[in-house]
Amino acid sequence: RGSGKGSGKSDAKRAEAEKVIKEARERAAEVRKIQKMKLELKDFDHAKYDELFKVVEKEIMQLRVILQSIEARERERTWLRGKVLGEFDDNKIVDLAIGEKNVFKRRGQREDHSFLQALPKRLSFVVDVSGSMAVFNGDGRLDRLMATMVMMMESLVGLEHKYIYEIIGHSGESDWLPFVKMGEAPKDRVERYAVIEAMTDHAATARSGDNTLSAGVKAVQEIVKHEADDFFVFLVSDANLRGYGISPQDLAMALTGEERVNAHAIFIAEPEVAEEMTQCMP
Repeated sequence: RGSGKGSGKSDAKRAEAEKVIKEARERAAEVRKIQKMKLELKDFDHAKYDELFKVVEKEIMQLRVILQSIEARERERTWLRGKVLGEFDDNKIVDLAIGEKNVFKRRGQREDHSFLQALPKRLSFVVDVSGSMAVFNGDGRLDRLMATMVMMMESLVGLEHKYIYEIIGHSGESDWLPFVKMGEAPKDRVERYAVIEAMTDHAATARSGDNTLSAGVKAVQEIVKHEADDFFVFLVSDANLRGYGISPQDLAMALTGEERVNAHAIFIAEPEVAEEMTQCMP
């Protein structure tokens, strides 16, 4: 009996030690990432960023038009009715006959504030920066992902009052790598370049493994912790889910568990899984 108790204590101590070591490694990785990003701020490669930017320049312009038009529609001019001055409102003939004065209409901005967005929309881009993204970049998957992140960051510049976002990486090493924290968008091209470099660097050095499912679960849970006009999660992965014992149904359930969240899964190299997901997702 004494031996059994000793063994139990030893296992508990070992588990606790492993937990401490894991947390220390994660903190060290975070510090290295921050230090690397600071160094990259001093060594901004204009040509490299411009190359990515030009790939999606047209799409950036198109997306900005769409995002800005959403705001414009909120403030569009319309007929304001029930006024004492302006054009006579044909619908108010009876009111005029009984002596009502508020029978005019005029053009102006909406006065119904229920049409206006009081809180920003929260966007979470949860993207794959696993080792396979770099290893199999022969098909351009990592390059396309980086160009897409440039497109999103550039498109949302100046619209922070309407949209706040985060860019979270996931790989075999972690399910939560905050390259851009929610509401802390990079201020200029130099900082946006540093984000791209940090993501690319992680993919180049990441160990094998996958955390697509846990990243999706966490993203859905985290995004609703603060109030917003709307919630969006975009999960990108190139993982062979079944190779890690995950079914498309598992991922679909994880992404649709919170009805307030608009969740979208994008698979880069798994057309079969993507097709099956379309049957599972609402």
